[in-house]
Amino acid sequence: MQLGSDALFARAAVAASLPRAVPKAWGTSIYRAIDRIAPAPFVARELGRDALRRGDSASATAYAVTLPAGGARDALFASIERARGDEGAAIEYELAGLDLPRLIARIDAISTRHPRAAYALAVRLRDRLAITTTHPDALANAYWRCGMLATNAVYHGHRPARWNPRARRAFLAAARMAPYDNNYALAVAAYYYRTRENARARRWYRRVITVNPSSTDGWSGLGSVALREGDLAGARRYLATALRYGPTAGSVRILARKLAARERP
Repeated sequence: MQLGSDALFARAAVAASLPRAVPKAWGTSIYRAIDRIAPAPFVARELGRDALRRGDSASATAYAVTLPAGGARDALFASIERARGDEGAAIEYELAGLDLPRLIARIDAISTRHPRAAYALAVRLRDRLAITTTHPDALANAYWRCGMLATNAVYHGHRPARWNPRARRAFLAAARMAPYDNNYALAVAAYYYRTRENARARRWYRRVITVNPSSTDGWSGLGSVALREGDLAGARRYLATALRYGPTAGSVRILARKLAARERP
């Protein structure tokens, strides 16, 4: 078994290691022998993956159907469908098995070119996570991701009246689920700042610095709200605090440039 595993996974080993010296064909042969004598799910899974790497989707499918229902089976079927060029079917298997890394990678890959399609897939992932109730952190992150994608749709010229409410609801849901995760609170604050709801933006930026008094983005956000309202002295005070915690942060540099432009004669 160990020799077979060394051979099958040799590609992951460093160049000078013993596993890299073991012929890969040995691993396939050994695993096939094990599969005949004492079939086991992990053996079938690895043989299916190996068949797929060789471009043999028929053999990969034959191994996949022997796997018990679960994430490993769904992941292998997803890989098979993707190898066949059926991205839609691959996504269905990944949603069924909650293959979060692959689903998130897919969402990120299409978000710039097709923001509405990325949002639709993120909503499906969010709803799937809500049904399972086993990944509360991932569910909060899925809501946040939906908010970011809805915001992205606005930036790409889609109707703000339709997409802004989706972004707001998603960001607020994420912040409610994880009240001590400042990434979500910052997303809410930034949303309200973008939509020029200054009082709400200020309240959420204050929430951010309450959770983390050294949050550079929180202090910079308060400075940006003050500057928008014409309170240059307040903006300078907030900028000074932000500089103390993160002098090179992007939000600090943006606020400093805006403040300098306003103070220029």
